[in-house]
Amino acid sequence: MTKKTIVKIVVEIPGVIAGFVFVLPALLVILNAFKSLGEILRNPFAFPQSINTENFLYVIKNAHFFSALKNTVVIAVIVVTVTVVLSAMAGYMLIRRKGKISALITALFLSSMLVPFQSIMIPIARLSGIFGINNSIFGYIIIIIPLYAPMGIFICQGFVKSIPISLEEAAMLDGCSPFGVFFRIVFPLLRTPLASITVLFSLWIWNDYALASMMLSSQSNRTITILVYTFFSSFTNRWDYAMSALSLSIIPIMILYVFMQKHIVRGITAGAVKG
Repeated sequence: MTKKTIVKIVVEIPGVIAGFVFVLPALLVILNAFKSLGEILRNPFAFPQSINTENFLYVIKNAHFFSALKNTVVIAVIVVTVTVVLSAMAGYMLIRRKGKISALITALFLSSMLVPFQSIMIPIARLSGIFGINNSIFGYIIIIIPLYAPMGIFICQGFVKSIPISLEEAAMLDGCSPFGVFFRIVFPLLRTPLASITVLFSLWIWNDYALASMMLSSQSNRTITILVYTFFSSFTNRWDYAMSALSLSIIPIMILYVFMQKHIVRGITAGAVKG
């Protein structure tokens, strides 16, 4: 065995261990989804004695899983679509229209990313109550878009700096309107950061509990995270149902991640260093 091979193995071992540590929770969720509650409590790390699908049937039929899944998908599609378009437009204009006002607006967007969500939970609750948008999917969407937009704007700005302005000038000479320049020239060139924004925001919405629990209290408006929480109370913890619901909820977001994961690191790193 050569020295180069030994060094390569030594370097890769920490990566393999780290990968196993990160994958282990997901494997435990799927493993325990096929167990009864008694088996989980006895040994959550053991393989199931028999394949139990009753947990999944209960979650689908009695816990209204597909209703929660529909709400989560609707919220994710609307929020991601609107935020992606607004982030691209705002990032483009703030870079191309240079000046003190643009610099101030950019600073405000970036500074808002430093504010912990817990510090604005009470104001959000009060405002949603005043405007009558509490306990509604529409109100949840209206509130979550501004919370996600600054990150999208930050990523898009880095990519807009790398786009030659001569392309836009050539399009305008050909009679293209400002909106035409953006949607025909700039927007297609932003597909890499927009793809990474799509994946990131979808993951955030899929995992959001704090805002969802505050805004969506009724059963008809529940998202997947709220549905999973209903299996836990002061008197009992139904780990079997919770693991089954989590296993089912992993499938859609994993499909999205597998198809678009190559854009995540590329979009974030390039958007952070370009310009």
